[in-house]
Amino acid sequence: MKRDLALLAGFSLSAFLLAACDQISTDSDQPDKAASKKISTLEQAAIDAGVIPDVRNVSLSGAFERQSDLGEDRFCAVGNDERGYQVGLLAVFGPDSKCEGLGAAERNGEKIEITLDSEQRCSFTASFDGVALQLPGELPESCASYCTPRAGLNGVIFYLVGEGDAVARSTRGREIENLCPGG
Repeated sequence: MKRDLALLAGFSLSAFLLAACDQISTDSDQPDKAASKKISTLEQAAIDAGVIPDVRNVSLSGAFERQSDLGEDRFCAVGNDERGYQVGLLAVFGPDSKCEGLGAAERNGEKIEITLDSEQRCSFTASFDGVALQLPGELPESCASYCTPRAGLNGVIFYLVGEGDAVARSTRGREIENLCPGG
């Protein structure tokens, strides 16, 4: 009898703990704007030590670059989080291969919604960690309209080299002379 009661108590306790865990995971699965702005203790320590920037306080406005043996990739953004950004980009794949375009962007935390509209409309979500802007590996087919044959924007990464609209306005393209003229 005592054994049956102990077993019943054990099952009850297990069911209670499982229900509590389920409730916690259900609550944490709900998208919460305030929770998305929270950062881990480790990340906060790295920010406090100056190892990484606090992406919540870094503007997208500025000039981004990446240099390789094939050439210099460039991205620029003029504007701010409230009004949005005017953007331009150049991804180089050698002397004759490139992607180049103009458009607009809106920022939501580390997610950057970019729409290129100087050729066919091409929309995608990039990620920005305060230092690097990374385009997704898969892009809509319409994005190919910005590229010469054998070039693509898929997975391109740009690194912040200068902050602010003035620096962004000095970003030059190949066929597009000034990638970020206004804002």
